[in-house]
Amino acid sequence: MDKDRRYIDFWNYDLETDIFFFRDKSQKYHSSIEIGDLVLDLGIDGSPIGAELLNASKNFGVSKLLLNGITSFKSLVTISKTDIKVTITVSATFRNANVEKVSVSRGINDMNLQAGQIAMAC
Repeated sequence: MDKDRRYIDFWNYDLETDIFFFRDKSQKYHSSIEIGDLVLDLGIDGSPIGAELLNASKNFGVSKLLLNGITSFKSLVTISKTDIKVTITVSATFRNANVEKVSVSRGINDMNLQAGQIAMAC
């Protein structure tokens, strides 16, 4: 997998379940990898096409109310021969101020995914 960019056309924060999720719906889903509170969705070619971040308020270190005001996000998935790192940055409006928060998830590349980077954003 070379460095690639994906435009994410489907994303949401669910206040009730405290899950932030996003997905490139133009890509066909194949499987998922669990990395702690993060579930990374993979397409047919093995490249990342989306993710679900469980316990999002805890992982971003903010209130659920702030996450309910997300206006945009970006994500960078970096895969090496041994590791997977997923960095998600959300922008939200809270009390008339723009706030940016980051969550980083790390795991082992035990599925032997091809090394590379992919950026995903809305």
